[in-house]
Amino acid sequence: MVIHARTEIGDNCLVGQGVTIGGKANLHKAPKIGNFVYMAAGSRIIGDITIGNNVVIGVNAVVNKSVPDNCVVAGIPAKIIKRDIDIMDYMDV
Repeated sequence: MVIHARTEIGDNCLVGQGVTIGGKANLHKAPKIGNFVYMAAGSRIIGDITIGNNVVIGVNAVVNKSVPDNCVVAGIPAKIIKRDIDIMDYMDV
């Protein structure tokens, strides 16, 4: 797991094995991650982006754009594959 020193991570997030959360060219900007975010194994969250609340990031997804609340994203690059989710269907907190 690699997490940029300036990353902000909200409450009740789950971080899977091998997740990378990092900046891009500007080392002073890092991702902001909301509450109840599940980052599956191998996912990568890159750049000065915001991940909303109640978001699931799929296995090995590469997230390089901001993600709104209540979504599932997957793929390379990550795209929204489901909206208006109930996060408790995906994680048991």
